[in-house]
Order: sequence, then structure tokens, then C-alpha cells
Amino acid sequence: MGRISEENIEKIIESNDILEVISEFVPLKRAGRGYMGVCPFHNDKGPSMSVSQEKQLYHCFGCGASGNIVGFIMKIRNLDYIDAIKYLGERAGIKIEDEIQDPQKLKYEALRNDLFQINIEAARYFLSNLFNIRRALEYFEKRGIEERTIKKFGLGYSLDSYEGLYKYLKNKGFKEEFILKAGLISKKENRVYDRFRNRVMFPVYDIKTKIIGFGGRVLDNSKPKYLNSPETPVFFKGTNLYGLNFVIKSGLPEYIIVVEGYMDCISLHQHGVTNTVASLGTALTIEQAKLLKRYCKNIFICYDSDAAGQAATLRGLDILAQVGCEVKIITIPSGKDPDEFIKNFGVDEFKKLIDIALPVSEYRIQMTRNGKNLKDAKQKSIFVNESAKILSTLENEIEIQAYASKISDETGINIKIILDEIKKIQRSKNSNQNNKTNNRNNNTSGNIYNLEPAYKKAERWLLQMALTNNDYFKYIMNKIDLDDFITESLKIAAEFIFKVLDSGEEVVPAELLLKFTEQQDITDISSVFEISEKIDDPTKLIDDCIKTINKYNIESKINELTIKIKSHEEKNEVVESAILSCELIKLQKQFNLL
Repeated sequence: MGRISEENIEKIIESNDILEVISEFVPLKRAGRGYMGVCPFHNDKGPSMSVSQEKQLYHCFGCGASGNIVGFIMKIRNLDYIDAIKYLGERAGIKIEDEIQDPQKLKYEALRNDLFQINIEAARYFLSNLFNIRRALEYFEKRGIEERTIKKFGLGYSLDSYEGLYKYLKNKGFKEEFILKAGLISKKENRVYDRFRNRVMFPVYDIKTKIIGFGGRVLDNSKPKYLNSPETPVFFKGTNLYGLNFVIKSGLPEYIIVVEGYMDCISLHQHGVTNTVASLGTALTIEQAKLLKRYCKNIFICYDSDAAGQAATLRGLDILAQVGCEVKIITIPSGKDPDEFIKNFGVDEFKKLIDIALPVSEYRIQMTRNGKNLKDAKQKSIFVNESAKILSTLENEIEIQAYASKISDETGINIKIILDEIKKIQRSKNSNQNNKTNNRNNNTSGNIYNLEPAYKKAERWLLQMALTNNDYFKYIMNKIDLDDFITESLKIAAEFIFKVLDSGEEVVPAELLLKFTEQQDITDISSVFEISEKIDDPTKLIDDCIKTINKYNIESKINELTIKIKSHEEKNEVVESAILSCELIKLQKQFNLL
């Protein structure tokens, strides 16, 4: 990655007003000296996000999201720092050139740009063909796809010709080697021919709405029925999701629906269900699951209700669970697919299916129940045992009781027997994983990873207090050294803030934030400038914060010394061990006095 100078970054930030940029994603209304809007980063109905035009910062009082204009774009468009700066640069009409240029990277990026241009021209060619070839257009018309939807998704048609696209692109000035690298033509025994022939075409977009490849479906009975672009420098199988660019266009959705095919996705979008993506005709991959998680944690799987669709759903559940998604399953009745259902019964009926979507455990139990005669003792026993295994993975006792009660009603087997079987399975798992028990407990609650260390809160409070009042700043300066700060980003912020305040100048948030490029750092530093509630005893708060930081630092030194002493004792190095033990005693006394 090239480097953009701080001067250019500052120019770009100054050319983009945070109020105008956020207003493109969130309606804002004036509230006192600032503006308020509904936060796009969590499920919220009322205005919880504050935007300060004066400070050029935003903060959500609900989920805690904070940052400057760069941080907002990074979060809502899911971009890294450089791409967010480039996005804002383009918005302001400022051209950015990387100041450190890697020749190999430049060559690769030039190739990618050429392929993007070739794909754009190919898409135009396919779209033009569609409106000129009646039988191709009829395919979409019979499927109920409107012209506005065709144009939105850039749908098209590849002629029943061996060289139609190839000649078109050559006439546009593109070289054969690049058309070949784009995966649009094939070559055999020095003969070049179009890869896609006599197919309706589906351009595949990345999250920035760049065309990275194509899918094509035949109009006759020839094989294969569907043909996708091969892997190219811009298209990697299993890493993209069809329609995701449209889903995130206006911000992060409350939930995302995953369907199997192009037409399912397109049809749902046309009917107003615009938070739908397709897995590009392949089984859901771990890369796709991670991509989904970046934009939304709540995922609804809506695959076909036939046996293949059910198998794909079960595979998808495991993969989505691995990355920490909350998953529900939309069950389409009567063996229909989502496209067929919404056309026959309408969007309101489809939304009812969303409302009654099954949690993972209930879906798994339903799949276990399918095809079993619960009046047969053997099959009933198998069903109960398999259901108990499913329920043994749950942590919520109430949920376990509820499902066990339902299974008991269905089978006539006493609920106590079912619960005992679940407990037996759980005990067996625990005995096999004694060394992993703590990790397992941690993993059942994602919140544990989001708990902020006490010292980090204390560091932030100190900086907030220093910014609030010059007397507090002087008091803090006399009580703590910069080296005592633990969080690296807050240590950098403290050095900047203390230096500016000591010179009698005003701290400008935008100047400090130029020093950070990571989303979490931007969030942490921005929160320092939030207006804190009124403090009854500021001096006591400052003292408590410093005590918290000191305790952590001393405790860290104690742990470090303990490890060193143990190492010396194991090597029978008595003198070294005794010297360190004296230091340890001193530290323990200091810790006890705090």
C-alpha cells in the first residue's frame, strides 16, 4: 500500500464536512449546538447519534460508535483507512497519487483496472444485446423481471456467436491477452472464442459496484445450465456475494437474507426486499460468511426447500456460526424457491415467513424429525437422542426446557428422561474438554471480548478531565507520567494533548486524529472529546483513575518478576532469584498501599 502524506489527508478531511457526509447516509436534525440522527451501526428506532459540526466528530449514545469523518466512512462502507481517504478524496474532487510507488503493485493495479474496464464494456454489450434479441428479453419478462430491475442489475444476453464479444472488445481497443485474462474468451489450438454464448447474463459486482465477473444461464437445454467466470485478478470464487453492493448502498442493514441463485436475489430486490444477497450458486464459504459478518451479524438463510436446499442450509449454519453470526432460517413451503413464492403470494406473505423464521436449534430438530414415524418406537428413540444432542449445545436452560417440553409432547416421552439425556451428553463433553472449559464459557458470550479494561477507561477519563479544565490538567500533569499510560493510542493522544495544553493553545480534534489510521484507534480517540456528565468530585475521580492505572502497571511488573524468579529457581540461580525477590516484595508493598 502506498502512503498518502499527512498534508494531503488534512486537505481531504478539510474539504469534506462531516455534517454533509453523514447526511448522505442518515437524516439529521438540529438539536442544540449539534445534530441528531438514527445510528446506522445498530438496531435503533430513535435518534441516538450526535454529530458535531464544530468538532467534526460523531458519537452514538446507544452503541458507543465514535469517530471523525474518516472513521465514519471506514465503518459504514467497511473500508480500510487508505480507501476511506480515497473515497473522501473522490467526493471532494481531489486526485490522490500514492507517494511511495511499488512498481510491481502499480503493474498489478494497472492490470486490474484494465480488467474492470473490459468488464464494463462487456456488460454494455450484453445489455444492448438483450434489448435487441426478443427471445432473450422474453426470458426475463416471463420470470416477471421489470425493465427497471434489468437496468439496475445490468442484466444482458450473450449472442449465439463464437466471436461476437471478442470482436466487439477488440474494436474497442482492448488487447486479446487482457480479454483472455478477464475470462471472457477462451483459447484452444490458437483459436479464440467467446466463453459465454446464447446465455442470459448476470454481471457480478464487488462491494464498490465494480464488475468483477459474470454468470450466464442457457436459454435451451445445453449444459452446463449455469456458467460463471473463471478466477481472474479481480474475481475470486467464494469470496463475493451477489447483490451485496446494493444491500449496503444506503448503510448497514438490520439483517441480511442469503438466497442461492441470481434470480432469487433479483426477484426479492424487485419486490422491495432489498437486504438480500446470493451465494453465487456455490455452497456458502467461510470467506463469504466473514464478509457477511463485516456488514451484519443477523443473517437469515432462505434456500430452496428441497433436499439439496436443506443440505446447503445445514452446511451454511455451521459456517455462519464459526464466524459468530446470529442465524435464522426462512422456510419456504410446498417445495418452492424464494423467487417462485414471492411472485405467487406477494411480499407481505414473504415477510410473514421472515417473522416466523426458525432459530438454528429448532430448524435442526425439524430436520431430524423429517421422514421419521414417531409412532415407531425405534424411530422415536432415534429422534429423541438426536434432538438431545442438538439441545446439549445450548447454554440457556429456559430454552432447553422449552424445546424438551415440546419434544416430550410430540413423543410422549417424559420430559425428565429427555433432560437427563441432555445433561448426560453435556457431562460427557465437559469431561473430554476439561482443559478447554474456560475458553468454551468465554465463547458462549461474545460480549466478554468487548469488555473494556478498567485502565483504558481511566486513561480516557484523565484526558477528558484535562480537556475540561486547565486546573485539572495541571493537577494530572503533576500526578502521572506519559510512560504510565498503557493503551498505545491513548498514550500518543496524551502526549499531543498535554503538549498543546501546556503551550496554552486549544486542542483541535481533527489534528490529533490525523495520527491514527485504525478504526478502533479513531473510535477511542474521538470518545475523548465527548462531553462528559457533570462530576461531583473531579479531584477524587482523577485520583481514582491514576490509582487504577498505577495498580495495573505494578501488577504487570509483579507478574513479570514472578515469572523471572521461577525461571532462576528452576536453573538454581539463587543470587539472581534473591535480588528479584527483594524487588518483588517492594512492588507488593506499593500495590497494597494503593
